[in-house]
Amino acid sequence: MENVRAKRGNRDLTFKTYIMLNQKIKTYKGGRYETKDLFILSKGMNSGKPLEKPCPNCFICHCDSIQEKQRIYWLLYALWQGKKFHESLVGSVIPFIRKKDLIKLLEVGLKSTLEQPCQIEEIFKKLQTVKQQELNYIKIQSSLAQLKCVLANQIINN
Repeated sequence: MENVRAKRGNRDLTFKTYIMLNQKIKTYKGGRYETKDLFILSKGMNSGKPLEKPCPNCFICHCDSIQEKQRIYWLLYALWQGKKFHESLVGSVIPFIRKKDLIKLLEVGLKSTLEQPCQIEEIFKKLQTVKQQELNYIKIQSSLAQLKCVLANQIINN
């Protein structure tokens, strides 16, 4: 009997999660949004990529808090980096992800975060560290490119 309740409870949780996500995720239509809102790229090979700022081809996820935004952001980032969205892309010329497919993938990800919250938080922190290092390397690369230009100009001007 308990096993049946547990299964029904999981199914109810899944249904509630789907309904919640379906209400929170909308197609971006321009306008003003709160700092708690998260944007998700919907077209191209980077579909599913979480964005801080909106673009014309994105979904918007209305989050209740900054913490929820961060959790969903890093979950989306992990799914995107793991190329989990590629399986759901449709379209022959410009690939895109359907809202219902995005919600299904998010639902699966949210379930795993609920099952192992401590382990997932640790992984999210590691992802943040790696992303920060990546941004630092991009800045260094830009500085090196500027240095090359300066050195080349010194050769030409001498």
